[in-house]
Amino acid sequence: MSEATIDAFLRFWQSLDPNDLFEALPGLIAYHLPRGAKPPPDVLADDLRLAQDLGLDSLALSEMAFKIDEMLGLNIETREVTEVNTVGQLKAFLAEKIATL
Repeated sequence: MSEATIDAFLRFWQSLDPNDLFEALPGLIAYHLPRGAKPPPDVLADDLRLAQDLGLDSLALSEMAFKIDEMLGLNIETREVTEVNTVGQLKAFLAEKIATL
């Protein structure tokens, strides 16, 4: 994972501001993309589709959810992320989970 992504996670832990976590998403997505895939843009539009536009398959999305769970101590179940299709839905999902911290 990139240094900028890790820095965004650290900022989130200090602030608990979801926007700091959202800044980590491009690096987190890039980390879980297959080799040779085009990296995501630095700023992710909410309407970008995780699979079709960014290249995350269901396994990569599950692995990304596990990584977020591990890094933030959130309880994320695989079945919950199967309904997440866009960046905006991912942000809303994470904001809901963060509210439980």
